[in-house]
Amino acid sequence: MDVLTAINIKRPSLKIHIQKIWIAIVLFWAFPFIFYLAHLSSLTNYLFPLFAFVLGIVLYRGYPGLYVSHMWWLWFITPEIRRLVDYQIGFQPISPVMLTPYLVTGLTFFSILLYFPTMLNKRVFPITLAMAGIIYGYFVGIINAGLLPATFGLLNWLLPVFFGIYVIIFAKKYESFKRSTYRTFVWGTMIMGLYGLFQYINPPPWDKYWMLASKMLSIGLPLPYHVRVFSTMNSPGPFAMELMGTLLMLSVGASFWRIPAAIFGYISFLLTLVRTAWGGWAVGLIYLIYRFKPQHTIRYIFAGILILLMALPILSVGPLAKNIDKRVQSIQNVQQNASYKARVSFYEDFLIKSLEDPIGSGIGNVGVAARLSSSGHVVDFDSGIMEIPYVLGWPGAVLFVFGTIWTLMNVVLNKLANKDSFIAVYGAIALSVFVGIPFFNSLIGTSGMLFWGFCGMAIAGMNNQLTLK
Repeated sequence: MDVLTAINIKRPSLKIHIQKIWIAIVLFWAFPFIFYLAHLSSLTNYLFPLFAFVLGIVLYRGYPGLYVSHMWWLWFITPEIRRLVDYQIGFQPISPVMLTPYLVTGLTFFSILLYFPTMLNKRVFPITLAMAGIIYGYFVGIINAGLLPATFGLLNWLLPVFFGIYVIIFAKKYESFKRSTYRTFVWGTMIMGLYGLFQYINPPPWDKYWMLASKMLSIGLPLPYHVRVFSTMNSPGPFAMELMGTLLMLSVGASFWRIPAAIFGYISFLLTLVRTAWGGWAVGLIYLIYRFKPQHTIRYIFAGILILLMALPILSVGPLAKNIDKRVQSIQNVQQNASYKARVSFYEDFLIKSLEDPIGSGIGNVGVAARLSSSGHVVDFDSGIMEIPYVLGWPGAVLFVFGTIWTLMNVVLNKLANKDSFIAVYGAIALSVFVGIPFFNSLIGTSGMLFWGFCGMAIAGMNNQLTLK
């Protein structure tokens, strides 16, 4: 008997044919667009999270590979569904639709409850330490910010960790996870890249509305060739980090579609103008060159050159080329860069403040979660190095940082990555996310899903190889 059975959630019939599952998946993704055309988006606002959760339960119970795919698609596409809804019913600062990926990812909690002794396994224990640091910050957050802000913030911190543990617990399903994740990332890159290019050339009205209503000045102007591409995500930063991971994934596998996906993906990746993601991608690529066999490295270099040559006509003309060139120049002239100076000033002003309080401010006092606090005081960080001790305090930060680095080292230094190119890519994605931490807290939320998810995938792959031996 498993946890869902114990709490009386009815198990779907195991006789349901896989074709019916695929029909349910197609209908699920079709309905928000059909409702939009029928001017019923007010219903989508609540039915989308509900239907996604119900479908998530079905897949979680009987089709783990499809469950993982369903979860990733929700992280990719949900912000776009939210924009369609907002465009039709009006801007919502707090949207029910945006809870969807959290609800579905949260199903992994039941597996952790059921297999709790696994938390002390030597490969999982470092992640357990990081989780302990988060839980400490949560209890402090309840005291300082209140239950609702702390709980909302906890979703961003803890659910990515849950997902990483989930794929380790079910390491026997590793091959299924690997196939479904790869297919999802290939087609996700294709769809997000194509839409991003379309958004840059001719932003659709719902994206224009979002840019104006959200008042994010850094996102550009709602005009052709003046948008910092954010595609199906809410802003360029999360989109660039997501593409950073999907593009690194395309360096392995044999799918024909990864070539056109890579072309459109790299164009949109450049058009985000997010230098942190560019740098993370470069670090990931260097790691892969180190890990891959020489013959594989040469093949990937030639493939990269081919993709660049195919994308060059689009990247080398018009405003697009000028925008990318300006961003590249800002990297070269970092000392004169305004954001660099602002970040240095932030470090100087906030370093003492973030370290002088050993208890910490607690989860829920920073970012979007802080908007739910009665104090109304919102603190936003441009540095994960500053945010982690400020939020978690000394005890929580020590546990979280030590567990995180220990987990990463287990992944990137393991020799089994030399034998399985997919394990090497998972390590590259985790490393590329981690190096972004000086610029923002890359270990939580969307980018945290990449870090903890692929640390988990790498460890599951290692466990699977050792089992096969």
